[in-house]
This record gives sequence, C-alpha cells and structure tokens, in this order.
Amino acid sequence: MSAIESAGTYVPRYRITADTIAEAWNGFHARGVHEKRVAAGDEDAVTMAVEAAKDALAASAHGREDIETLALGTTTPPVEEGDIGVQVAEILGLDSSTEVVVHSQSTRAGTRALVAALRADTPGLVVAADCPLGEPDDAVDHAAGAGAVALLVGDDGAQVVDTATYTSEYPGTRFRRRGSETTEKYDATAYERDAYTTVIGGAVEKLAESPAAIAPTAPDGSIPSRAASVADGATVYQYADELGDTGAASPLFGLISAWENNESPVTVIGFGDGAGADAVTIEGSLPVEIDRAATDISYAEYLRKRGHILPDGGDE
Repeated sequence: MSAIESAGTYVPRYRITADTIAEAWNGFHARGVHEKRVAAGDEDAVTMAVEAAKDALAASAHGREDIETLALGTTTPPVEEGDIGVQVAEILGLDSSTEVVVHSQSTRAGTRALVAALRADTPGLVVAADCPLGEPDDAVDHAAGAGAVALLVGDDGAQVVDTATYTSEYPGTRFRRRGSETTEKYDATAYERDAYTTVIGGAVEKLAESPAAIAPTAPDGSIPSRAASVADGATVYQYADELGDTGAASPLFGLISAWENNESPVTVIGFGDGAGADAVTIEGSLPVEIDRAATDISYAEYLRKRGHILPDGGDE
C-alpha cells in the first residue's frame, strides 16, 4: 500500500483573531498567525480524530470493514495512560482485528503515524489530531490552534514515491512535563531555528530528488519559511496562519493546502523535539478542502474554552 486514496479534515468552529488576543495582552507573540481555531470544551484529540477519519472514509472506495491498520498521531491525548487509538477504532466501528498504534510525545507524531501505516502494507487510516495548550501570556498559547487530518492509505490515488528520516539531538526545543497540560519551550530562538532547519534539511538531503514543494511542521506561520532555505527554495505550504499551531497535524494540513493549490509532488515533513524529522514525498493530488465556516469568540470565551478559567456552562 503506497498511495493516499482519500483525505479528510476537521477544524473546530470557534475562531479567535490575533488582534483579539493582542488587545488583551498588549501584544501577540505568535508570528505569522492571523487567526486560529479553538476546540470547544467537549472537543479533544479523540473527537477531532474521529470526525476527520469519518470524512476520509466517506471519500474512499474502502469501507470500515476494509481497514486493517489505524495509526494515530497526537501530542495531546486526553489521558496520560490509556489506549486512545482503541477508542477511535471503536467509535469508528472498525473491526476488532484492526492493528492500532498511537504515536505521541512529539509533533513528529503525525508523520510517524503515516510512515507506520505505509510500512504496514494494508488498507489503513492515518489520523493526526492535536490541540496544544500553553500559558495564556506566552507564544506557545498565542499560536496554539486545533484540528485533525485523516488520510486513507491504499493502492490507488496520490502515490508515495519516497520517504526519509533524520535524527539529531536537540533537546528542549518544545516539551511538556509529566503531569502538566501546558507545552513549554526554552525560547532560545537561534537554537530552535538551528534545530528546525538542520533536522529538516537532513531529512530532505536523504530524498532521491530535491522537493519543489514542502509541507513542514508549522509551530507558527513564520518559521516554516525557513525550511525553504534547506530545501533548495521549495515552495512552502502551511495552514498555521489560519488555524494556528495544530501540532502533529500541522504538516498534514500543509499537504491539504498544497493540494488545494493543485500542487504535485509535495514533500510532507514532520519535525519534532528531540529532534527528528520524517520526509514523505507524495505525487498527485486529491480533491479536498477545509471547512472555513467559523464563529468568532471573545478573549473571555477563549479563556473558558481553553480551560484557563472556569467553564461557561457549555459549548453548544
């Protein structure tokens, strides 16, 4: 199985603009992010993964009974211990013999899940879903968005023509301590940029051909452009400017952006703290669009939905 047969997406309906957050803090610390999506109080990585997977299944020739592998990637599982992959499989109605694997602990988890599904060589679902959280006054939270992308791996469709992996130790660029809900980073800008470009560049160099278009992990709307410098000036696609930082799902959202522009081939590059990167080159494109319907919210509503202050009694 070396093709992407169909794709699905899910983005929460709530939206907040950079200007709204800037008014509350006399500044906005997420470069290149103009607005972002906000998960409702009853939404998490599992519920978003399910919705994106339903979308991908609806666009596929394969039914639920055909799926033999489910690979899920997230940095924000709703529980610290517990197999959320099994939860997703059960909600989707997949067969009890489905091989389920969950990748976490790194924003690279989305492409790790994709590589795992490709290696399984069976009809499979790949889902990356994330809703990172930071402290209200820091760059992580200002960038933090939410969303999910699902890809159905099969024999037909957009062909996966090359993959590469690269690792090099760069600890601390992004991490979440055990027992904490908030993601942190050292704010060592030069170090973070060096980790990002060096590791992504290492993965790109291992590809058989230099990519013309890339969809890298996008922790904000600015740093992805730096990946072009280590990819021979490739066109960069990302969705962080509209959705915010979608963590493990962000490179797959970049792929969706490229496909919306009929771009082919596209190299999806997942980067994660540690550091490591996966590069997956896909030739061909699929007809998929993100639902842009949105409800704008105030900063007070944002704080409630993010759990920074007491709930407002519901997110209906």
